[in-house]
Amino acid sequence: MTATLLERPPDRIAQRCAETFGQDRVLMAIGELYRIADETQRVVIFPRGIDELGEMLRFAASEKLVVIPAGAGSWLEMGNKPVRAHLIISTAQMNRVLEYEPADLTATVEAGCTLAEFNARASEHRQWIPLDPFGEAGSTIGAVVATASSGPMRCSFGTPRDWVIGMRVVHADGRITKAGGKVVKNVAGYDLCKLYTGSFGTLGIIAEMSFKLRALPSAERTMFFYSQDAAKLCALAAQIADSDVQPAALELFTWQVNHVRLDYGEGRFTLALRLLNEPETIAAQIAEAVRIGSGFRHTLPGVDDAAAFWKDYHEEESANDWDIILRVSVLPSDTASMIAEIGATLPQSSLRAHAGSGVIRVYAMAETLGEFKKRSRPVRLAELRQYAQSRGGQMVILRLPAELRDHLDAWGNIGQTATLMQALKKKFDPLSQLNPGRFVAGI
Repeated sequence: MTATLLERPPDRIAQRCAETFGQDRVLMAIGELYRIADETQRVVIFPRGIDELGEMLRFAASEKLVVIPAGAGSWLEMGNKPVRAHLIISTAQMNRVLEYEPADLTATVEAGCTLAEFNARASEHRQWIPLDPFGEAGSTIGAVVATASSGPMRCSFGTPRDWVIGMRVVHADGRITKAGGKVVKNVAGYDLCKLYTGSFGTLGIIAEMSFKLRALPSAERTMFFYSQDAAKLCALAAQIADSDVQPAALELFTWQVNHVRLDYGEGRFTLALRLLNEPETIAAQIAEAVRIGSGFRHTLPGVDDAAAFWKDYHEEESANDWDIILRVSVLPSDTASMIAEIGATLPQSSLRAHAGSGVIRVYAMAETLGEFKKRSRPVRLAELRQYAQSRGGQMVILRLPAELRDHLDAWGNIGQTATLMQALKKKFDPLSQLNPGRFVAGI
């Protein structure tokens, strides 16, 4: 890695790792592979089990190496630039399903197992972990939990915190601790699972996780409503959410954000309603949704077209098409006004919103800010964040050109919670060896 992050030559670190763990555990990554910031190359090591992960962290501590935890490495650019970084430890080769009890609706997996791979196996028993985080299909379950990533189905199924019932975590000094359990009724340590979930590897590296599962629905359909007015579709989404319709996902988006060729009609905004249930129930809920949205043009695509739409919708989250990606969170009742403010600040941007929860993702090219003077560009983004915070929300920067990222914190001000977060960091990682400076409040 470059001198901005690292005081020691990467090749020397790689040599020490190879001497200790074997050449087959070490990768000198270049280009975009496991890229963190502006470094030209980076050392990545791959444990193949929780005990070896502990050995690697003890080694890093003894060598005074700062560690960046990773899975497949697809979202390492997220967060602030690390204060220091010597070594990436990836759990990608820790990819086993350790236990799976279909009768109990529970499973335990290693962090490097991908959600797609596990759900493919569980589908043989008509079961799944009902999470659909944005990004590539190769994203690991450990990364999904560590970043608390969720997607459109959070509308019905929640986030990783709702499905993790236990985990084993390896700390900066190599110690292995356990939280929660492997059965749903065992709640001991459950709150600690929630603490690690979404901690971005700053408190420890999640090595193994136990999940509760859910039965797969037997059918699904998707329908679209169209309008030139986002506020009207937000009102429609609220009516649907308050009705007998049970949306698995309720997404409001601008058509530009998708490449799938569906009939989007004349409206600038589209509301996608996804239903997962028994066929008879879905038929009744479609009829109810049509009744509620009778004032809007709507379409009901075929099952294959709808599946292609949702696949594309997820994968574009991590596509390289966008220079700027923001995640804005407000109360659901403030979604329409937030969308209007986004349109005023970034008029050429595209967006998608979880209409049921008030989480909005904003996509733009660097040229979108071209009409503003260079010095005022970070100010415009800061003003957008301030607007969200004034309504009890937040704005997280997921991707931003380097010249802007240097002027803006990725997470923003979290208020008095910062003191608690810093105290937890000091307790769990007193020497700041894990992901220093990358998460909220500089931890």
